[in-house]
Amino acid sequence: MPDKERSRSPSRGKLRISPLKGRFGALVESDLSVERILDGELGPELVKAWQDFGGLLVMRGLTTMTAAKLAEISALFGEVENEIDDSKKSFAVDGDLRVMRIGNTRDPVTKEATALNAIDPMLPPGGSPQYRPADRKPAWHTDSVYRKDAPIGSLLYCKQTPPAGGATCFADAVAAFEALSPEKQKHVAGLECLCSQAHHDAKINKSSPDFPTLTPEQRLASPPQRVRMALRHPLTGKVALYGMNGGTCRVLPQGAPVTAEELDSYELDAVEHASVQEEWRCLLPFVTDERFTVKWEWRIGDLVLWDNRCTLHCATGFDRERYQREMWRTTLSRDRSCKEPSCQ
Repeated sequence: MPDKERSRSPSRGKLRISPLKGRFGALVESDLSVERILDGELGPELVKAWQDFGGLLVMRGLTTMTAAKLAEISALFGEVENEIDDSKKSFAVDGDLRVMRIGNTRDPVTKEATALNAIDPMLPPGGSPQYRPADRKPAWHTDSVYRKDAPIGSLLYCKQTPPAGGATCFADAVAAFEALSPEKQKHVAGLECLCSQAHHDAKINKSSPDFPTLTPEQRLASPPQRVRMALRHPLTGKVALYGMNGGTCRVLPQGAPVTAEELDSYELDAVEHASVQEEWRCLLPFVTDERFTVKWEWRIGDLVLWDNRCTLHCATGFDRERYQREMWRTTLSRDRSCKEPSCQ
């Protein structure tokens, strides 16, 4: 929720924008509608707010959203990619391959899943989303770092939400990096993360059997990627902690070799190398400390946009036996202003 002492901040241009936590996160909830955003008048101001507030923007009250309109709004912030591959076409909203349904919805007749479904634990008493080393929860991450061209951001829209639980939490990866000691910053800057989609999918499938794994052909087409653990943002120039994902199977010095046998254990058996714990997971309690995080409690009509290059996020659970949750997601492949791979 917005900082209490700053929630009455004056309007910026045509919109009333409230900070969520200092310079991290902005909320727009008054004088806003799907139609006003799409008429072309508000786009530049929303993009500026997204960039000015650390890559986290929340828009509230957009209850007339459709899949096509969500894709159109998303295009204000970057190039929208087709979200759905062949194994997930049944999760497309209104048949639009740019918009993925996420949640626990099922077809009322066939009972087949109509949403990409991952089971996340509920937050503990007190509601803190800080990472717990004992059970490695919540599952804080950056999105799809195992892809050759990792997405720059995503938008998540709330279509249906339970009365309690199901919050999504965000962490300021720039502020966390800047709070490290100079020695730790230098050490992290020399590391890279080995990130694999096959490893990611195999791990999730163990706890969520509805989640599909890669076929041998898909695995060959999606080789693991090496990404810097300290990533410089191509637009702001700020450095953020990066590369933490369910697909992160090893952290190693830049350019260090990995054998085929080691890779098989990561991708086929979902083995995570000890270096992930030693170099990245050990930082997560610090990165997800209250001073760096925002916990967003959803209402129907909320739309949240985050920059994948400078934030981490996590989903949290709810009473899945009693309630349904339906979220729509789009993914941004690159910034509107840049067509070159260097902008990734």
